[in-house]
Amino acid sequence: RDEDFDFSYEGLITLSSILGDVKPRGTPSDVIASLPRGTYSEWARPGATEERCPICLDDYEATDPCLRIGGCSHWFHEGCLQVCLACYQ
Repeated sequence: RDEDFDFSYEGLITLSSILGDVKPRGTPSDVIASLPRGTYSEWARPGATEERCPICLDDYEATDPCLRIGGCSHWFHEGCLQVCLACYQ
């Protein structure tokens, strides 16, 4: 139970000895590097593509670097997607 968790330094050391080393869970950098990339102006089709990043909801600028996940039709700001993928596997 959460209320039984000890957030003290000693409690965290004890938890570490139980769980072992904490490993990052992000997507490997080679996978991120292999994603299709380009600037917004390179792939945008007037009336057919989104005009804003689905992550940050900011409008794209023509020179914004963007990435796409395979099998997905959405493009994302490169920085937005990198932050998201660094957190998830």
